[in-house]
Amino acid sequence: MIKTSTLVPAALIISAAFTLILPFKIVQFIGYSVFFLICATFIYAKILSKSIKVSRPITELKLACKEHAIITLTIKNHSMLPAFICYYSDTAPYLYIFHNGNSGLFTLRPWEAKQIKYQIAAQDRGLYPVGPVKIRTADPLGLFEIELEAEATLNITVRPARIKLSTLTFPGFPQGALKITNPIYEDITMRRSVREYINGDEQKRINWRLSAKFDRLFTNQYEESYDAPFFVFLNLAEEDYDLKNRSYYSEKAIEIAAAIIEASRRYKQRCGFAAFASDFPYLKPRAHQADVILDILSLIKLAPGKLNYNPEAKFRHQLPAGTMLFTVGPREVEKYFAKVEADKEELTTENLNLRKKAVNEL
Repeated sequence: MIKTSTLVPAALIISAAFTLILPFKIVQFIGYSVFFLICATFIYAKILSKSIKVSRPITELKLACKEHAIITLTIKNHSMLPAFICYYSDTAPYLYIFHNGNSGLFTLRPWEAKQIKYQIAAQDRGLYPVGPVKIRTADPLGLFEIELEAEATLNITVRPARIKLSTLTFPGFPQGALKITNPIYEDITMRRSVREYINGDEQKRINWRLSAKFDRLFTNQYEESYDAPFFVFLNLAEEDYDLKNRSYYSEKAIEIAAAIIEASRRYKQRCGFAAFASDFPYLKPRAHQADVILDILSLIKLAPGKLNYNPEAKFRHQLPAGTMLFTVGPREVEKYFAKVEADKEELTTENLNLRKKAVNEL
């Protein structure tokens, strides 16, 4: 959009009046010059308004609460005309902006691209849209003000804050991603090494090709590994939390659940999720599902009511054998705060009694 200065109509009227009324050529020349100058500056502003573009390298960003992130955007002038004074403002509501980096002044030379970077942080979980980007500039004489608004939307998903909580895994399915020194979890598809034959080795383990080459027997050794799928149940029933600390304790329960989900991703394990919460889903343990669950935890909220069933009994028949079932609710949060206050041992899902028995042990 181009805004015209109040000087422009006044200058046009005065120059037209002098040109038509006064017969002097010098006055007419000045009047025509003013008219052509205003036309030239308008064309300048029109070209500039079509030539300044805004872009972002990414359209989605994910970070944890209180975690810092760098927002980047590029403002480019696609014309041969310079923008001598250019003001930009990137709309970022509900986010903390360091040093007011989302707005400022600069000059854009012909064909120049300016890369803007600023740092942000979020105090609460949720989905935060950043944009549009507003730009204001003008022609060299300042007669026509240019106001641009580029969508360039960036969606920031703020996940629960990261906390110190260790999660130990226990053997479940053989032939998985976790290493273990137990021959019953040997994966015959992953040969680790070859050693000389020892009396008593099974015949099916003998490497006949290598044995024939060196004229003595060799035995194959295999990787020993297992899988331990995760399943997290989160209780966000309002009536199960005390009114005075409901918001704080429920937020900590979400952070504990997120820490367990993060551990499943770190261990490369299948992960599932269920909750008593607003619009809660039931997700069976699947590979590469941790990011989806963390996104759900970014938006999940308390639900009215009280948990009136045992999650272990409810889900044990729906989960595969060996799945580690974790329950997180108000009692677990109280234990967490008690351990933090005592500060005597490392916080783990074991000493907080978050992990129940594996599904095949129930």
